[in-house]
Amino acid sequence: MKSDATSVETYLAQLPADRREALGVVRDLVRRIWPGIEEDMSYGMPTFHLDGHALCALASQKSFMALYIMPYDLLIAFKNELKLHDTGRSCIRFKRLSPELLDLLDRVLKYTGTRLPESKHLDKPGNIKSYVKP
Repeated sequence: MKSDATSVETYLAQLPADRREALGVVRDLVRRIWPGIEEDMSYGMPTFHLDGHALCALASQKSFMALYIMPYDLLIAFKNELKLHDTGRSCIRFKRLSPELLDLLDRVLKYTGTRLPESKHLDKPGNIKSYVKP
């Protein structure tokens, strides 16, 4: 669900406690892996930019929470593992965090961040709005 929050803190504060805690854990994971990452509210959700490009975003939807990976073509490296989870083209959906899921998210975030320039979706006409910080 798109939020009208203007800051990540406000976005998280508006969530029920269990979702605030879960998304806070994922947020901390992103910030620990990429200490210099920039965080803002883009497209109604907390979004993280690495070297000026959107790497990922967090969202609380009606029936699930999700980590969106903007260079989603890079997720192909995890296709077998992702079959075990509820996923969309660019997101990994979850209702609660498990140690196994956190391990997968850790590896996905490290891989996609280091391979960001290799993404076929990065800086292409028509796609730039979705992947580059507005």
